[in-house]
Amino acid sequence: MADGLTLAVPCRTDEPGLGRTLAAALASARRAGEEPLEILVCVNGDDPARTLADLRAFAARAGAPLAEVDLDAGAAAPASAASLGVAGLLTRRAGKPIAWNLLRTHVHTPLAVFLDADVEFAPDAVGRLVGALRARSDAALASGKTTCAPRPGLFEAVMAAPYGVDFPNLSPQLYAARLTALPAAMPEDLIEPERWLELVLLREGRAVVRDPEAWVAVRLPGTLADFFRQRIRIEMGKVQLARAYPGLEAHGARQPRARATLGLGPAGAARLGAYLALRSAAHVVAWWRWRRGATAGVWRQAATTKQWGAA
Repeated sequence: MADGLTLAVPCRTDEPGLGRTLAAALASARRAGEEPLEILVCVNGDDPARTLADLRAFAARAGAPLAEVDLDAGAAAPASAASLGVAGLLTRRAGKPIAWNLLRTHVHTPLAVFLDADVEFAPDAVGRLVGALRARSDAALASGKTTCAPRPGLFEAVMAAPYGVDFPNLSPQLYAARLTALPAAMPEDLIEPERWLELVLLREGRAVVRDPEAWVAVRLPGTLADFFRQRIRIEMGKVQLARAYPGLEAHGARQPRARATLGLGPAGAARLGAYLALRSAAHVVAWWRWRRGATAGVWRQAATTKQWGAA
């Protein structure tokens, strides 16, 4: 399609919130008047029955034709002739970089909004991000701001502490992209693929713009075990970038210094200190596992980060 917009969603087959996220994304795109619109969901992993059921139910409610495309069999997603088309791109090969590459290949529009399947976001987020990208012809990406939705209690108050600092990085959960500016593919073994993408584009002199009003909220780990499942992966991603792509981090935006924590107040600073201690422990484990080559289990799901209905 020469115009229009694609919503591109990488989705593991154990993702429980796909239907909720797709409904919110469609509403946000329609609020912005985006048409024609295609929605691509890369369903990756074994046993896709539940995820496909969610996708079929969403397409039926939206009154949109649904194409189910077996990528492992060599099929390709056709461009939809409808004003709203939905396609499920099915592969047994699990992993976010794999899903991103497949989505990247099958997008038929010049702009796409990539979003995770387990988030909440501002009602006007899609319009704001696409508008920011269209306003800057030199921009490759337009990013929202990642925030969080903590449940009550001290533990999640500690987990929420770093979100009080405004980091200028690409939000990995929600961003708009200009397809002609993107690399044709990213390495399939990346642990933090969006960070790699941002740094590669910045190294090439591409602009990455931000609109903090286009916020995206994540659910926080509700247990210490889930914190380490999630955080060890993130820290291992940092180790991978430093070791496998030396010098790439130097192209990133300048990160906040200690002065950025002054607005947190004494209690907030104490919670941030506790969080940083836990993060440091996770980094040590991640570094040790990376040196041993023990990366196979890094994508274990942190179940409490999926529990949006829990109080």
